[in-house]
Formats: sequence, C-alpha cells, structure tokens
Amino acid sequence: LQLRFMNRTFEPTFHKKTKMIFANCALDSTIFKANEPAESAELNPPNWPASVHIIDSTKSDEEIQDELDGLQEQPTIITSDMTSNQDLIGTKQFVPTEHFSSERKVIFFEPREEPYKVDVQVGYYVQVAGLGASAKDVKFADNGAEKKKGPYCPAYFNTKLKGLTTLDTFWRSAENYSNLTKDGQLWAVSQAAPIRRIHTVNDLNLNDKGAQSSGGHLANVQVDGALVFGSQQQFCSRSVTVGNSGAINLGAWSNVFVDTVAPEGCLKAPAAWNGAPFGENLSLETRANNWRAADWSTGSVDKDGASTTVNVPKTTVEKCFVAMETVADDSKKYFLHVPQPRIRSGDSPSPLGADLSGTTDDRRPFENVYVALADAGDDIDYDVARKINIALRQGKDIVLSPGIYHLQESINIVKKDQVLLGIGMATLAAPPNGEPCIRVATGTEGVRIGGIMFAASKINKGLFFSPKTTAFIEFGKEGVADAGNPSNPGVLSDIFCRVGGDLDREVSTDVMVRIHQGNVIGDNLWLWRADHVELAADESPNFPDMNLDYHQVVMGECPGKTGLEVNGDNVVIHGLAVEHTQEDQVVWNGNDGQVYFYQCELPYDVDQNFGAKNFVGFRVNGENHQLGGAGVYSNFRDYNVLVKTGIVHPKAFDSKVVINPFIVHLNNGGRIMTVVSDGSTYGGGPVYDADHMICKYNPKAEDEKMHESEKEEMEENTMVRQTSWGWISEKLASPFRGSRPTSPTGLASQ
Repeated sequence: LQLRFMNRTFEPTFHKKTKMIFANCALDSTIFKANEPAESAELNPPNWPASVHIIDSTKSDEEIQDELDGLQEQPTIITSDMTSNQDLIGTKQFVPTEHFSSERKVIFFEPREEPYKVDVQVGYYVQVAGLGASAKDVKFADNGAEKKKGPYCPAYFNTKLKGLTTLDTFWRSAENYSNLTKDGQLWAVSQAAPIRRIHTVNDLNLNDKGAQSSGGHLANVQVDGALVFGSQQQFCSRSVTVGNSGAINLGAWSNVFVDTVAPEGCLKAPAAWNGAPFGENLSLETRANNWRAADWSTGSVDKDGASTTVNVPKTTVEKCFVAMETVADDSKKYFLHVPQPRIRSGDSPSPLGADLSGTTDDRRPFENVYVALADAGDDIDYDVARKINIALRQGKDIVLSPGIYHLQESINIVKKDQVLLGIGMATLAAPPNGEPCIRVATGTEGVRIGGIMFAASKINKGLFFSPKTTAFIEFGKEGVADAGNPSNPGVLSDIFCRVGGDLDREVSTDVMVRIHQGNVIGDNLWLWRADHVELAADESPNFPDMNLDYHQVVMGECPGKTGLEVNGDNVVIHGLAVEHTQEDQVVWNGNDGQVYFYQCELPYDVDQNFGAKNFVGFRVNGENHQLGGAGVYSNFRDYNVLVKTGIVHPKAFDSKVVINPFIVHLNNGGRIMTVVSDGSTYGGGPVYDADHMICKYNPKAEDEKMHESEKEEMEENTMVRQTSWGWISEKLASPFRGSRPTSPTGLASQ
C-alpha cells in the first residue's frame, strides 16, 4: 500500500500500532516546514557545476579551440571499407556514438567586441549559446582566409547505412549569437534541435549534402542570405526575417512560416487582410505544383513546394535566456532575460519577424535565481525537487543546470510570472510514484517553462494501478476552469519529452503534456514515445535488416497513450511534433485552439487494434480550432495496419480551418486510408508515397472490406481478453482515473 501525504509517498511496514503511520506522516511534514531555510539572496555569479563551460572572452582563439576540441565529439576518417561513396572517402565525419548518452553540457560564450574565430560542433545533449543581451554581442567569423564555421551541426555518418544522415540528429540547440562566416550557418538537424535568436549575414543551410532530414524548428532568426531547407521533410519557421537580397528554398513536403518577413515572391501570399480576424490571415491553398519529386543525392528540391503562411499571429513570446554583463567593478554578473509578449492589434497586419535586441526584456538578476544541480557531490541528489520547491515558494526563478534530475516529487510552480529554464538539455526524470515532473497551479498566469527534456520512469503503481493519469507536465488542474490571461500567457518553449530510449523498457506515461489552463502558448514541442532504444552491452539488434544499432521497440515496451491533451481554451502552438504513442497522438478538447506546424509519425509496433479503434494522428473535439501545415506519417513495421484517417476535425473540409494537411506512407505495410475526416466523411489532400512522389490515394472497396473484417476480428478477440486478469485489474482501477476522451468507438486501451 502506498500512502500519499503532502505530495510525498510513504511505503510503511504494517504492525499492530498501525495508527502511528499517519502520526509519523504528519510529524514528517511538520519537520519539513520547520527545516525550510529562510529566504536569502542567491550568489551572482553562481557556482556553476562542471557541466557548464564558460568560454573566457580574454583567451586567444587558439586556446579556445583547444578547449572546445576537448568538449566536442571526435570525427572519424572515412575509409573505403566503410563506404563506396568516393566523395566521403578520406574525409572526417562525425559518427553518432552519443545518441543515448547520460552526459549533458552547455557551452556559454562571453560577450566581446572581436568575433570568435573557432569551430564549435554541437553534438548530442549540448547547448551552445552566447551570453550577450543581444545576438550581436557574441559573433563568430572566419580567420582571414581560413574558413571557420562557428557553432554548427553537420550530417552524421551512419556506419550501417554507409552514408550521411540527419534523421536522428536530435537533442541539441544553438542560441543567441551572430554568424559572420562566408559559408554561413550550417544546421542539419531533425527534431528537438532548435536554432534560436541568431543572425547570419550569409546563408542558413538546414541540410548537409542532401542527407535526409525529418524536420525541425527555427525561431527569432535573421538571415541576410538564402534560407535553404533542402532535404527537410517539414520545417517550422517562426518570427524569421529574410533580408532583401535573400531567398527561401523550400523543403520536401511542407513548410510553415509564422510571423516571417521575406522579400516579395519568397513566400506564398496569405489571405487578404481586409480587416479579417487573425485566424483567417492564412494561406489557403496548396501550391499547384505540389506533385513533384526531390533529388535526395543533392538536396535539390523544387523551390515552389507546399507551404503555409501565418502572417500575423495574435501573440508570440520568445524563450527566456541567460546573459552576462561586466559591471562597474569589472566583476561579471548574470541576468535572466524574460522577453515580453509581442501582441498584435488589428491595425498592424504586417509580420514583425525577428527581434534580437533584448531591449524590452524583463532583466532579472541572479540574486533571485536559484541554480539547481542534478547531483550532490558525486551522488545523485534525490532531494533536488524539494530544494527547487522551496526556492519557488520564496518567489525565485529556477535555472536547471545541465544534468539528469531524478525527481521524487513534483516541481510545483505556485506564483505568477515564474520561470523554470533548463540549460544544456537539462533532463527531468519523472517521479516513480506517478506524479508529474512539473505542476503549474491553477490561476498562475505568465509562467515560462523552457529548454527542458523529460524522461519517463518505471511507475510504482501499487496494489492495482495508478488512480490518476500520469503526465510529465500538468499545466493547470484537470476539471478546474482557468481562462489564463491573453496579455500574460503561459509559455512552453523547447519542450522535449521521451518515453523510452535508455535501457529500461518498462518506463511509461499516459499523456506526456496536459494543458488545462487557457491562453497558453507552445513554441517547439517534440513528444516522443521511443521507436528505438539503447542496446544492452551484450545485445544484438532485434531487426538487423534495418541496419541500425538500436533495439527497435515492440509491443508492450515503453507504453504511452497520448502525447498532448489540451483542455484549455485559446491555446496556441507554433511547432508541434508527436510520435509513436499507442492511442490518439493528440486530443484537443479546448475551444479556439490553433496549431501551426504539426508533424506526426504513428507507432511502428501496433496491430490492427490501433486501426479498428479509430486512433488517429490528431483529434479535435473542441470548437473553432485551426490547424495549418499538418502531416501524419505511417510506417507499420510489424502488422499491416489500416487506419481510416490521419486527422479528425469538426471542420475537416473547410480550407480556411484545416490548411495544407497531408499524409505520408513511409515504408512497410498498412496505410492511412484518407487524410482528414469530420467523423463521418473521409477524404482530403495529398498523399506522399514511399518513393517520395506525391500521389492521390482513395481507399478501394477491398481496403474498406479488409478494415471492417479485421475490426470484427479485433472485437471477437476483445471478448476473450475480458476474462483475463490484466483486463479485470484495469477495470478495477478505471473508476479512480481522471476522465479522458476516448475514440468514437468508446473502447479504452486494454
């Protein structure tokens, strides 16, 4: 039996004096309060841990490069026995050996007048950022005739595939600097690898030598040259300014531009303003030449590919960041910059683009910022959540230094306008008692959460099952009305959740992020149930034909039902990706929601139960919801699964509401049969097949017949399973669970 008291878990040993259990709990709580330290100022500069690397501006570039070489991944010389590609033989390439590393780090560059003339390869679980108040305070340039890159991320060489790829170039970021190099900014990445608050005076290349890329996010970026998406499948660009001499070369399947300033002709024109509501200020049509092929060997893609333009969003909010200043006595002081919301009114129809100055930021000194540490000396600090909560109750903001935080209780944000910022891919491992990593109290407006990874834990569910829906983030309280504040919205920036990845395949969560509060803004969320996890030391890949050095997740491993559940009204997300969960990937119950850019890959490991229960990539139950640039992919590896539709939306066939949706058949058997549905009618837009050509696919009569046949077989099997102990124990627990919408079949997962 588990006892819950004051958000703490107790597992007592029973004896005759059972009444003492509760007395001890109360006594423990009293001691906990009595021992809480008095409020005091934090150190400024803080005592940064070893995972925070500050590049001293007074050092020479040669000294700095030596230091950086010791912090970066090391390249490998490619030989003829590794590949037949003559262009790669003899070159140095990075090999992805740190894909599931437990190391986290941030590399901060101090501001200085002279540009840094160095190369900074940004590897797994690394953040590289300037410490200036403005992006111009930290600069990178060539060393005369010697070309330099500054911070960059190239494609990786995959030893099994014998070539370059960026399909799994995840979990890294680059922020807050200017790139003056002649070759421009190279950032060939996929999900959970944002680039923010930068200015490049030349090109920004989001692909490398045509290596396949699955998509990503850039925000608050100024590009004076060309913005080149190349081989990217999908990409979200939010508050980007492309200079007058620049250009935009679109990616493969879909691009979404929110609040983007670009030369005439670079972007498809949005709908005419004419005083129309913000929600109608969108591009409404798919480009006529959508039916085209891409040359993957060169990264050359038709410039005029599908795109969705959101000219004037209601509100945008930039991610918080750390800055350093040298004050009068030449000491170095740190500040937490909290950018203020940029709220558009009806008389300003033009996009605003990038804002790199920092002049309107709320500048908070680190005397009121608690810097959390994941470790206590050489040991894991299992008490870290309690320490963070004390600081939050004292009204302080929190910076999570790089590391993996093994939470034993939730982090509770209880005051308005508080910031919880992770640096260096700081990772919160969920409490094993099923509590969320972060809980935002009802009525707490203006909360900023950003730059944090979340990892699932093995949940101790007690006698039956957990009587609650487990989640990483509970923003507000389920069932409690909380409108939020449109002038001071809550913000989620760079939120990266994963269920699985490390060796433990019994980790789980029900819903990764639940938003109950209204007027919350999301900016770059990747909610990932693992399709692959780390191999044990003596383990071989379970799918050797896939040429990947991972264990491929199979049914029963790393369970997770849904990525995102939204119950609040007026919630807006710019850049959302949800992958591989075992039920609906997204359930949107709130009204007046908006999502611009959505990327989804359905689970590889499900059987026809998934299709028969009508689970989908995106389900809208609320009213007046707009969805722009949404793609849902299928790769049913283990079974030939037929899914009726990718997106369910009440206004599925209104092109002013659901803009440029599409589906992709990546590989293997099965198929998503239609793009969109309003719940009764099925149909929709373009379908990309496995050969990367676009084709129209309409379900054939035999497909529908097979779908109905397998649905009947699934229902027969369900009757058999209902006599099993697993089904009975689930039903015993279900009355205690919070209510959650199910698919139209009414069947819950079993």
